[in-house]
This record gives sequence, C-alpha cells and structure tokens, in this order.
Amino acid sequence: MAEAATSTEVVIPEDEHKLQTPWCFWYDLKKLHKAKAAEYAASLQKVSTCHSVEDFWRAYAHMTRPSKLETNCNLFLFRAGAGNKPMWESYPRGGCWILKIKKTSDVLSTMWQDLLFAAIGEIFEEPGMVGVSIARRKAIDMLSIWNEDSTNPEVHFGIGEKMKEVLDLGPDTMVEYKLFNDALHDGSTFRNARAFVFAPVS
Repeated sequence: MAEAATSTEVVIPEDEHKLQTPWCFWYDLKKLHKAKAAEYAASLQKVSTCHSVEDFWRAYAHMTRPSKLETNCNLFLFRAGAGNKPMWESYPRGGCWILKIKKTSDVLSTMWQDLLFAAIGEIFEEPGMVGVSIARRKAIDMLSIWNEDSTNPEVHFGIGEKMKEVLDLGPDTMVEYKLFNDALHDGSTFRNARAFVFAPVS
C-alpha cells in the first residue's frame, strides 16, 4: 500500500497521543551478500507507520520478540519521510553507533525496547538521529543507532553518550561507530567499525 502524499495530513484520534514525528518499522527478510542498492531496497519490507503512541503499541505488541527473530535478519524503526529508508545510501554523510551483545546475555529484548521508547519519545533530543536497528547474527546480536550526518562530532558523540545513558551501559562498555561512507566501500554496517569507551563524566 502506497504512502499517503505529503500534502495529506494524517488525522490522529483525539484520545491518542501524537508523536513528534511519525516512525516506520522495517524488516529485512534476509542478508543479501554484496547486494546492490536497488536489490537491498527491494528486500526491505515496511511493517507499519506509527503516528501516535497508540499506533506504536499496536504494531509493537504483535511483533516477534528479538530473541525469537531468525538469524541474519534486521529489524528497524526509522523516521518516516521521503528517502528515509534504513540504507547507507540514504545517509551518505552519516553513520551509526553499534553495541554488540553476546548470545548468552538475557538483556537483548529489554535493551531493544528501551531503545525504541527512547526513539519515539525523542530522548536523544536530536532530529538527526534517524533510526534504530537490531541485527541478529549467528555469533552475536547488535543494536545500532543511525544518525544522518557525522560531520559534527558534538552531535554524533552526543548521541553516543545518550545511548550509554538509555541502555544503562557500564563505564567500561565498548561501543563502536561506523561511517556509512566506509560501509559503502567494505559492504558492512558492522565490520571495521571504530571502537570507543566513553569516559565517566566527573
């Protein structure tokens, strides 16, 4: 079903709570090896668009929990809008923060939920934070936060600091950052990412 034209305003029921910006859930059914942009775009499936808190809950309540997702799938929540797809090509000046989670951990579902709540609640206080994702792989799971422009270190490091706060990460937790321009060259969101440990603020 096609997206409504941008000139058409979505009417939110009076008893619902409108989000500051609409958000879309996307699902990547399979990991395509060395896929071209058009091929990857065709593999993405839009699950739903959420205009209110209640829209979000209606969609989220029926989704498979992270621990039950199949290996090599990716689930995304991204701001709605023309060109806002979870693709590197959509944000060539951007990048993403990455948190790797061991398969033996039992915190994946809680962290994913906390990240979703922070996104729709605009906890990051940064419109350039365009989406969040969860990636299930054979050896490890990964959460990531995408931002559209990495040229301002104050902005993208601020998003990383907020991620640490939202996910209640310990002071020695290592996170990684990957520029999408680099991802376009090496074909991976997560490989060859730069590692960081955020120093405690005194």
